[in-house]
Amino acid sequence: MPPDAHQLSDVLRRDYERFSPAQQALARYLVDHLAELPLLSAHEVAIAAHCSPATVVRFAQALGYRGYPELQRTVRQAQRPALPPRRSGQLGLLGGEDGIGGLLAADRLALEDAAARLGPQGLGPLAAALASRSPLVLAGEGHARPVVGILEERLARHGREVVVFDGLDARKRVRLSALGRGGAVLAVALGRETRVAEAAVAAARATGAPCAALVDSSLSALARLPLARVVPADERGGEPSLVAVVAVAQALAAALGAQAPARTVAAGAA
Repeated sequence: MPPDAHQLSDVLRRDYERFSPAQQALARYLVDHLAELPLLSAHEVAIAAHCSPATVVRFAQALGYRGYPELQRTVRQAQRPALPPRRSGQLGLLGGEDGIGGLLAADRLALEDAAARLGPQGLGPLAAALASRSPLVLAGEGHARPVVGILEERLARHGREVVVFDGLDARKRVRLSALGRGGAVLAVALGRETRVAEAAVAAARATGAPCAALVDSSLSALARLPLARVVPADERGGEPSLVAVVAVAQALAAALGAQAPARTVAAGAA
């Protein structure tokens, strides 16, 4: 039985001398930053504690958790007892005995965490920088592709001129030639699949066009952009949840939607 969030600090202090040097560094960080864990990925904890992500995962397992996501959920539940953590394998909307109420509560938690990470300025600076730009290049691959699709559909509905860039082959790279100085890039990068987003940002910089990004970790190279926003994705049965990222993308699309109608370049266009 893994320790609950209230017992965890005591366990770390009690067993500290038995830990390896890397585990001791990690234990010190966890004790000092326990309340921040719901907003930190395993990679972010590893960087802060000067150890490897594998050490973070194995240490969580040594403490009795199935992995780092379960440790996160344990701390998160203690901070907001009314919002139950999502159990492993609970992927369907109607799955599990908690029913819809529990699932929606977990989704609300993901949105609260995302709002906290976005900060007081929120999406305003991104919307202002992209508002009058045409075309708007939407870039992303892998897990980010559904988010790009939602942005494309919402912006097209408002008549925005949109170009989707979702691959690095020569045919798709041609779409970046539509950028020009009047255009802009909105890149979405989730997990390790960042090459397409980075290529689009590089093209924007080469033409002097503004570029914004939605990423799932502050460790992403794209998170250093002035117009980047970190939207942490929680874990659901070992797979990334897109609830918070989709919600932020929809909010940004709504903010950009009141622009003059223009044509949309479909994702399948050459």
